[in-house]
Amino acid sequence: MGIIIAAAGAFIDFRLGAIILAIVPAGLAMVRAMPSPWDEVWTNRSRSVDIATGLIFAILLVALAFVVPQSR
Repeated sequence: MGIIIAAAGAFIDFRLGAIILAIVPAGLAMVRAMPSPWDEVWTNRSRSVDIATGLIFAILLVALAFVVPQSR
């Protein structure tokens, strides 16, 4: 669902699409940070590693979008 919304936002602006796409891993990191029973899906991994991985991926995606020059 997030990929489809990000693709629609990319028609408006490439960077907007990347920001919308970065919301997906950031949202997963927020779900992982919630108390039980929301976090019971990831019982075999460290909570802090999951949160850090999601947030780092989101930050890198937005940073990459702003590093790539506009083609227009």
